[in-house]
Amino acid sequence: MDFENFSEWASQISVDRILSGDLSAFVSLFYLIIAIAIYSILIWHFYRFIARRNCFQISMKKYPKVVGFLKYFFIFPFVAYLFFMGFSLLMLFLTRGYEIEAVLSTSFAIIVAIRITAYYSEDLSKDVAKMLPFALLGIFLVNPSYYRFDDIMDRVYSLPEFFTLAIQFILIIILVEWILRILLTIYYAIFPKKSKPSVEEH
Repeated sequence: MDFENFSEWASQISVDRILSGDLSAFVSLFYLIIAIAIYSILIWHFYRFIARRNCFQISMKKYPKVVGFLKYFFIFPFVAYLFFMGFSLLMLFLTRGYEIEAVLSTSFAIIVAIRITAYYSEDLSKDVAKMLPFALLGIFLVNPSYYRFDDIMDRVYSLPEFFTLAIQFILIIILVEWILRILLTIYYAIFPKKSKPSVEEH
C-alpha cells in the first residue's frame, strides 16, 4: 500500500510541472538570501575587529612606544566613535519604548564590556560582540513587522539632541581603553615569562 502511494506521488512529479509554477517568489527569496549573506559578512568583520585586544595591525617594530601612543590617542577615538554609533543604531532597531538616553547608555555598556573581555579572552569578547547584531537578524527573520521604519527614523533624527551625552560616553570608552592598556603593560612587566609576545606587535 505504501509503495502504491509512493508510485502515485512520484508519477505526479515532472519537470514541466516544476517549471510551470510561479517563480516570482524565488526572486524576492534570492534578494533575502543575498541580504542575509552581506549582513552576516559585515557583522563578522565588525565583531571580530572590535573584539580584538589590538584593533590595529600597524607595524610597531620601529619606535613602538611612539606608534602605540599615536594609535590609541588619535586613531582609537575615531574607532570608538564608530563602535558607539554602530551599536546605538543596532539598539534603535532592536528596542521599542526605550528612551534615547537608555539606548545610548546600553550601547556604551556593551562596548565597554566587549573591550574589557577582550583583555581577558578574545573568544569571550567575540561572543559578546556578535550577540546583539545576530539577535537583530534573528528578530527580523522571525517577525519582520517588528521593525517600523518611520518610528526608527524619528528616533534617529532625535539623536543630535543627545550629542553631549554621546561625547561623554565616547570619552569614557577611550579612558577605559587607556586604563586597560596600562594595566596590561604593568602585567607584562611583572610577569614577563608568562606573557605572550608584545601585544603591540600583532
